[in-house]
Amino acid sequence: MSSYKDILKSSGIIGIVQIAQMFFGLLRNKIIAILLGTNGIGLWGLFQTYIEMFSTFSLLGMDQSGVRLISKKANDKVSQAKCILTFRNFIFLISLLFLFISILFSKFISNSLFGTDSYHKGIIIASLVIVCNSFSRGQTSILNALRDLKGLSLSQIIGSITGTLLSIIIILISGKNAIPWAFFIGGVSLSISTHWYVKKLNIQRIIPSFKEVFSDVKELLNIGLAFACAGVVSVIMTYFSRVFLTNEFDISTVGIYMASWTISNLYIGIILNAMGVDFMPRLMTISEDNQKINSLVNEQMELGVLLSSIAVVGILFFSQIILNILYSSEFLSGANIIRWQVLGVGMRVLAFPFGFVIMAKGKSVLYITIQTIFWIGEYLLLLFFANKYGFNGLGVNYFVGYLGYLCMVVISGYFLFSFRTSKLLLRILFISWGIIFISWIITTYLPWNYT
Repeated sequence: MSSYKDILKSSGIIGIVQIAQMFFGLLRNKIIAILLGTNGIGLWGLFQTYIEMFSTFSLLGMDQSGVRLISKKANDKVSQAKCILTFRNFIFLISLLFLFISILFSKFISNSLFGTDSYHKGIIIASLVIVCNSFSRGQTSILNALRDLKGLSLSQIIGSITGTLLSIIIILISGKNAIPWAFFIGGVSLSISTHWYVKKLNIQRIIPSFKEVFSDVKELLNIGLAFACAGVVSVIMTYFSRVFLTNEFDISTVGIYMASWTISNLYIGIILNAMGVDFMPRLMTISEDNQKINSLVNEQMELGVLLSSIAVVGILFFSQIILNILYSSEFLSGANIIRWQVLGVGMRVLAFPFGFVIMAKGKSVLYITIQTIFWIGEYLLLLFFANKYGFNGLGVNYFVGYLGYLCMVVISGYFLFSFRTSKLLLRILFISWGIIFISWIITTYLPWNYT
């Protein structure tokens, strides 16, 4: 029982941050939906996909590897200060390189994403967000590594509040043409707030030698590139998915699909992000003990299923109400998409701990392979179900894709640490998924229409 308490306690602060960011993100989406409709949400989603893709490219996974490397040097403050300076400067330089590339190819990006080069100026503005995102995520990694959870949470909340309010104001004034500027303002706000809290730590500025820079950069990349490769594949396939939906249907369909995905994953994203902060440090201390790893993975799955199943059932029954409240009546057709996506979310919760174990075991090639198979497969499934069933086929790909992903990671877990399900996990799965299955049948074949 104490283990469950430790997981919940250590995840609490991050959970609060996630909830605050979710609230202000939903507020922004609601206003955009009212003002600009499905077309506006579609444009927002396409710009967001582009920004996330290039931000992932520019970070090269260093926001995750930086936490590990800086924490590793906690007993040597001088070495740690040198590492932090190297980390910050290297992230900034890489982000500038990708800023130059995205500006250079702005018309090509606009054509491929929107089907016209008329949005190339918006792409240039959105490209500036790449630098802001890299900077703020680097600062967040420093706060996390130095265990300043108070500064980490406050910087994220303040940045989210400020960015959301300012972006809403500019969209109210200028409409859909202000969408790229809204992203930029949000990025600047978060950069300022995270920088302020890092500055309060009074970290010494100590110039490292070339040998020290080379050593730190090498370790940052060795650890980060596996995460980066997987992240790059995911954002590329997400990008292709959005382009396919735009070409096969229209931008409004992209908006409905994005809204459905957001609702399906919001609550689960909070749970997994909060639990992940605690899980990796605990996992690293027992990475050579397969029996303890098995127990820890089972605990994570047990708690994850308990926390997520309530939300899955609630979303199944009240998807139309949630869509109407968070967006508008134009988005109600997304309820059918959500019914399939939440089943995929359930698979995602079960698969979540295995990815961490694979990386803790140093199996980066296996990690990249599984992620690549999943994301390419999920995209191909989207094409298949959309072509076969049209709009009604959207969302099925997400469930089938994550079912396959769960099978892959469980098999990997069996060979890596002799994974076995606990009796408690089996009982929880039987009851929770029994309720989810009955709820799905009711909402699918006896539709709850609140319009």
